[in-house]
Amino acid sequence: MRILFIYTDIGISVGYSCGIGVLSAYLKEHGHDTKLLHISDELDYSLDVEKIVKDVQEYDPGLIAFSAVTNQWFYVKTIAKFIRRATDIPIVVGGHHASSAAKEIISEKAVNFVCKGEGEIPLLELVNHIEAGESLANISNMLTKNQSEAIEHTAQATGTYGVPIPTIGGSPSTSSCGTKEPTHFFLDDGSSIIDNPVDRWIDDLDSLPFEDRDIFDYDRIVETRSGWAEVIASRGCPYACTYCFNVPFFDMYKKDLKDTDKKVRMKDFIRRRSVESAVAMLQNVRDNNPHVKYFTFVDDVFAIYSRWLADLAPLYVEKVGLPFAATSQPLAFNKKIAQLLKDMGCKVVKMGVEAGDPEIRNQVLNRNIPDAVLIKSFKLAREYGLKPQAFNMIGLPTETWENMLRTASLNSQLRAYIVWVSTFMPYPGTELDTFCNEKGLVDVQRWDEIKSYRGGSVLKETSFTHLQLEKIRVLFRWYLNYYLDNECSETYKQNIDELEAMSEEQWMSGEVEKIWQEREPGLDDMFRKQKVDHYVGKKYVNILWAKEYDYDLS
Repeated sequence: MRILFIYTDIGISVGYSCGIGVLSAYLKEHGHDTKLLHISDELDYSLDVEKIVKDVQEYDPGLIAFSAVTNQWFYVKTIAKFIRRATDIPIVVGGHHASSAAKEIISEKAVNFVCKGEGEIPLLELVNHIEAGESLANISNMLTKNQSEAIEHTAQATGTYGVPIPTIGGSPSTSSCGTKEPTHFFLDDGSSIIDNPVDRWIDDLDSLPFEDRDIFDYDRIVETRSGWAEVIASRGCPYACTYCFNVPFFDMYKKDLKDTDKKVRMKDFIRRRSVESAVAMLQNVRDNNPHVKYFTFVDDVFAIYSRWLADLAPLYVEKVGLPFAATSQPLAFNKKIAQLLKDMGCKVVKMGVEAGDPEIRNQVLNRNIPDAVLIKSFKLAREYGLKPQAFNMIGLPTETWENMLRTASLNSQLRAYIVWVSTFMPYPGTELDTFCNEKGLVDVQRWDEIKSYRGGSVLKETSFTHLQLEKIRVLFRWYLNYYLDNECSETYKQNIDELEAMSEEQWMSGEVEKIWQEREPGLDDMFRKQKVDHYVGKKYVNILWAKEYDYDLS
């Protein structure tokens, strides 16, 4: 059967989806055909619903599969509505947002199925049932809507009629859901929903095929990233940060599989490809994609000490050999890991700072990392010739203007080579989402207005104002330079003061950001000529133009 994936990168930098890559490979391995519509201005496929609908109709798949993150859900549901007006092809939505907001998604009239959790086995089962004309009611991980139009198209696509329609009483089928029974509920329009529990994830990652990168315009994506290719060798994370989806994701499996022979523990959640499989996967990406010059490991935490990393290191050097970037965790980062990464050819080590104020970082975010540990870890990375990258958020619940300034100040003290800052989003299902909703902090109307975690906030004005957040967001790298406390600091402070004094209307209309964009290159050029350390902009990140890095902005 033909399956059409639709992936949106609208208003953000174009990216590659490891999830779609492995789902496509898994379906192909089991005899199905796949295609991808990747909606992105950078790929010359903009949000043109007429073109999208036409391409859908020309491919005429038996199933349309959207992958959705929270900030792209607005676009996903908009596209799905236009597709539904033109065709009855069943639509399934998966991805992080599907796992955390499944009931919201299934409430959309255009959507027939929502896939929770890891999707390889459930998606294949759904596709097989559609192709065979079998009941679609009891498929693990799936929310299934009782809508006759979806079943009608299924029959047409497979040449089979009289397909059992999912009903509250259930339909003849063999459930893969284990011992726990599905639950049922009704939507406001009267549609009945079957909510199937999740089945156990795939424990052996070696059993999965390597990702299908051919479904993407992969060479072009890599070119937009200057040769960096995203790869992943593991799944799961042992930490419990309140803003992250990993905890509710694990808890969903723990709850649904409780008291069954498939019950899960946290140690089961952390899974890796074997060293040999990981090396073969990396060789496959390198050898089949000539534009790939570097790897970026997007594993939740790649560089924590383990026998696996120690065994991988010499084989990586011998058989792969490309420079790479990898994630670590400040509490786990030490000399042994730093030496391993250096020996392997690592160029960038990424660690979360998230908030400069210790109380926000540790009590609100549950990071439990003292300033001293951050300072030590970033210093250690630099001592071993690794370029440390810091992840940060602004606009956190209970955060103040002074707290956000402290985030800039701490990052300057860390002298991170790359400083990434985004605006906090209370992603559905996370502990902070619950906190924000219980405290009445979320302005629901803003969810459809804020399309990127690099923009404004969906929180109401309580501990900070939207004007304050906008000022920090726009001026963050100038604040980094001010807090460097060197020859450039006073100049940047003068420019900060001048722009901050502009009116709220000028700020909120985007006028000040345009002035900042016009002024930034001149300041950068002046201090480059003087060879004064300072942060500069490169897309959405700040990179330190500094002597200790040989003024290397690669």
